[in-house]
Amino acid sequence: MAYLDHLLGRGEQILYVARQHLFVLIANIVTELALIALLVAAGVASHMAFDTSTITLGGITASNLILLICIGISVVVLVSGFLDFLRWNNTHHVVTDRRLLQVQGVLSKQVNDVALEKINEVVLHQSFTGRLLNFGTVTVFTASGDPGANMLDRIEAPLAFQQALLEARRQLEQNYRYFDRLYHAAPAPIDSAPVEVRRTLEELAALRDRGILSIDEFEARKRELLSKG
Repeated sequence: MAYLDHLLGRGEQILYVARQHLFVLIANIVTELALIALLVAAGVASHMAFDTSTITLGGITASNLILLICIGISVVVLVSGFLDFLRWNNTHHVVTDRRLLQVQGVLSKQVNDVALEKINEVVLHQSFTGRLLNFGTVTVFTASGDPGANMLDRIEAPLAFQQALLEARRQLEQNYRYFDRLYHAAPAPIDSAPVEVRRTLEELAALRDRGILSIDEFEARKRELLSKG
């Protein structure tokens, strides 16, 4: 997650992190192991069948050549399984309080960045197997209308991810409306308030920015303090 920390802006907070479900990785690895077993069995069977053959190629008998080819392909498939694990382990779908980040890649990195205000719709699709094992595909539609780059395939706990993304967008919209009200509203007499009141308001604002206080709670406390001041 160290690479992800470098992607965050000042004050940006991570709200939810998801990755592709472990079932997807296991299914790929089991398939590759089955292919390796099939190749090894075919190589051993061919070696036994052509064991008495006198045909040679570069000094290697046909039976040994077939066995070596099967073993070579098995090694390639085994390396492919290891690369599948690395890709799975280094792919993250991250919801922050500002945007949706999709980070992929082992040595070279690819980052897809979608601002929350550009998200129009979040669609979840779960198959019957997905509902049993708790994975599904989340498609994020943006203002551009092209969901291809924003399809999160078979991620774990997709419902929780969808709710986290929608909640982050809702909170962002509330903050926009809050600052819009501040811009249009008449300035509150904060500057003329006592020093202790101003200090308390600054502390409350810090709690609001950290999400400990809601906007409505902050406004209520502010009105209460200013009325006393």
